[in-house]
Amino acid sequence: MPMYEYHCKECGYYFDVKATIKEKEEGLKIHCEQCGSENLNQVFGGFAILGGQAVNVKPSNSGNNGGGCCGGSGSGCC
Repeated sequence: MPMYEYHCKECGYYFDVKATIKEKEEGLKIHCEQCGSENLNQVFGGFAILGGQAVNVKPSNSGNNGGGCCGGSGSGCC
């Protein structure tokens, strides 16, 4: 069953909601687990499937740390 991550605009709390795709399409009634607010944003992060497990690859900050293809390494791979 998919997990959806939400961020509360009121208190800043991040939390996950487990729901089927059908439930999501029909509209979930979600409240912040910490303050009860309905003022939420769904968070879309990156992930990869490795050996049957989902691994979060969301960066720890929004800056470009270099490395990778065209990530500041100067490798010219792009």
